Amino acid sequence: MLIGSMNNPKNPLPKEIKWIKKNFDFLDLTLELPNSHPDKVHVRAVRELIDDFPVVGHTAWYLPIGSPFKELRLYALSELEKCVEVFRKLGVEKVNVHFDDSIPLIKDEHTIEFNIWSLQRLVRIGKRHGVKIMAENTPGLFSQPGVLDKVFRKVPELMLHLDIGHANISTKNSTPILIAKFSKHLAHIHISDNNGKKDEHLSLGKGNINWPGMLGVVKDAGYDGTITLEVFTSEKTRVADKPKLRKIWDNL
Repeated sequence: MLIGSMNNPKNPLPKEIKWIKKNFDFLDLTLELPNSHPDKVHVRAVRELIDDFPVVGHTAWYLPIGSPFKELRLYALSELEKCVEVFRKLGVEKVNVHFDDSIPLIKDEHTIEFNIWSLQRLVRIGKRHGVKIMAENTPGLFSQPGVLDKVFRKVPELMLHLDIGHANISTKNSTPILIAKFSKHLAHIHISDNNGKKDEHLSLGKGNINWPGMLGVVKDAGYDGTITLEVFTSEKTRVADKPKLRKIWDNL
């Protein structure tokens, strides 16, 4: 199992890459505003800086792939294709996208279909570039097993990027059932703690998530891949969580 960290897009990308290479096992590279948007990435320089360090691709969480307006979904896909092209040039093999249910007035059934429409096209974009697309579960609708089942039946080549913190919000943590149903799609994991009401990105143990229980389910399913510590309280606490996570994992 590799433990990684995401770059802060507010900071210069080269500085972030150097810090993450020093402290973690892989880079969760997010291409988003303000300082790591695809239009601002100097691919050759970044590739030299990364060298052979493992990288997982991440995209902006706010792209409207579930918008009821087709024009906005097409715009989101164009932005995501820019990201995919950069990741391909960097040698990245798996790239995430976030489910989108940002407009609460739209019926769930329509929001699900709009997301599926975009994901079907994004998977085809990924195939053209030799990149696997992962969808990250978001709090609420798109952490419900029944909803994700509809998605994976319609987009069978889509991979799952499991965010255990998101699965804990406003419901009993759905990680065990998501792993039971979709482990064959599992490609990447994000972890951070919260108290079940909002996405707080807390250090492990500062919320109410049972980490041995949730990670035990993951490990028992045979997963031994990349796990990102998406802890935003401070760089110090994120680094301190790395041995904490390793100890929990090794003792499972």
